[in-house]
Amino acid sequence: MRSKNSSADGSASRWADEAVRLLVSNAADGGRGSTSSLASLRAKALDTDDPVVALARGAGCPDDEVLALVLCVHVERSLERQRALAPLSPDGVGSIRLGMLDQLRDDEFSGASTVGPDSRLRRARLVTVAASGPFASRTVSVDSTVMWGLSDDPRPDPALPVGSRLVDRGGNRGDVTSMLVVGDDPTRRRTLLMNELAGDSVLVVRDPNDQVQWDACVREATLCRAALLVELSGSLTPLGSATLDDANHLVIGISTPAGVDPELLPRRAWKEATAPPSAASAEEVASVLGQDSPHPLTADQLRRVHSTLPLVDGDLSRAVRRLADHRLFELGNRTAPSRTWDDLIVEDDCLDELQSLAQRYRQASRVREMPGIGRHVPPGLLAVFAGPSGTGKTLAAEVIAGDLGLELVKIDLSTVVSKYIGETEKNLEEVFDAASVGGALVLFDEGDAIFGKRSETNDARDRYANIEVAYLLQRVETFEGFVIISTNLAANVDQAFQRRIQGMVEFMAPDRDLRLKLWQLHLPLSVCAPEVSHDELAAINFSGGNVRNVAVAAAFLAAADDKPIDRSHLRVALRREMRKLGRLADGILS
Repeated sequence: MRSKNSSADGSASRWADEAVRLLVSNAADGGRGSTSSLASLRAKALDTDDPVVALARGAGCPDDEVLALVLCVHVERSLERQRALAPLSPDGVGSIRLGMLDQLRDDEFSGASTVGPDSRLRRARLVTVAASGPFASRTVSVDSTVMWGLSDDPRPDPALPVGSRLVDRGGNRGDVTSMLVVGDDPTRRRTLLMNELAGDSVLVVRDPNDQVQWDACVREATLCRAALLVELSGSLTPLGSATLDDANHLVIGISTPAGVDPELLPRRAWKEATAPPSAASAEEVASVLGQDSPHPLTADQLRRVHSTLPLVDGDLSRAVRRLADHRLFELGNRTAPSRTWDDLIVEDDCLDELQSLAQRYRQASRVREMPGIGRHVPPGLLAVFAGPSGTGKTLAAEVIAGDLGLELVKIDLSTVVSKYIGETEKNLEEVFDAASVGGALVLFDEGDAIFGKRSETNDARDRYANIEVAYLLQRVETFEGFVIISTNLAANVDQAFQRRIQGMVEFMAPDRDLRLKLWQLHLPLSVCAPEVSHDELAAINFSGGNVRNVAVAAAFLAAADDKPIDRSHLRVALRREMRKLGRLADGILS
């Protein structure tokens, strides 16, 4: 058995042997013999440390149910007992039947009702009764997991939800037998429950989703003599409520972000509590990681980062990047940032605002802990980058992500926006949920399509488009993470977003001085022929993206000629870029 039990002393086994003998005798003489011989063995069978008796007692079984389990288990264990009972069964299989239990009924043994629907054995999911066939012939079976557990096999029930684990608290226990904890952070909820629940050990399970899994949770907790802690991502379902209502012998804790309908709470005296705020304090981070973190972390993220550190050689930034949920990458393109602040050529005011955003992200957890002002700090960071195409908005997002040690995920709006009502909001919810996990900076490039101004409602399509924007307005208030929206015009963003945005950065078309720096960055003179002049190129009214395109195109032309980049290569590249922009290229580098 998975809990600590002594080996059987034989008293329970002898009671089972006498019960089988009596059943066989009754069949031979066509009557029902006296159960006095069973009565003389009953007290000894019950007053034993046999693992089967201990298991039934742990499930809260009365004496007759304890004896019923003893009989069923010892018959299933013994081929000899099964051969003796086989002639009594209509199908020739030597199992315990409801009619056999009724033959053993007396003043202290209630027969078939010991395994009835309301019995503790059934409530604890230790035995099952066949659902069809003549009543007396229905088979009573002990679950195979129970049989393996009684044989001291350490493997947990394979039907448990993935990720279930038994936590031995080493005697550090509370005294609460039924507790419901609500809150945003699952680690905060679990910690609170672990401190309050009674029991030396706790079976932690997550989101049982069908009757098989719910039954396995109750059965395993009973086998291990453990409290049952059910962690839910939503609310408690009627199926879960009914199963936990049956398991009134267990200490139970329920952890949920959404609360539970009072009508679905199992019938018992519940203690309810709200978990503390999710943000991990600087002291908690230092205590768990042994170092400060430049990234704001929730308690749950802190736990996950700590478990990930050994996998990434202790690299904190890599561990934080691992937090980004795979769902985020299914909806966008993942980039490992490689650019630095030296690669970003923008006006000084713009650069200051960008670096201020990065600093705000770093200091968010510290400011949230400040008295008074901390409660006004939003949980996440939302910024808008506005400016003409090619002015560095996407590059700036990559630079900030690299500076903060985050992955950059550029959301593909074609995978998010849907023509079906409600699908866009569903996809956006997945994006925000995954972004809240941490480890990634999320960029909505050209985000006007979903963050644009609400319009007058002229038809159903307008109404649902406005509902999408209204949903976003509510969602950005509560998300935790770093999200950037880029747009060509700041005026395109709905005005209601303004107060919810922590940073509005405008990218201007570069002047001549900035264009000179851009050419120097993208076209080093070391790869050019002597006649190439940055000053001459800076006179052309181009954005940073155009400069990059021309430099790359000229480099390919020069490589094909196996010579340095010269004016002829640049002339061809410039004319091609001009044509893309719909501009005249006459006289360029003539």
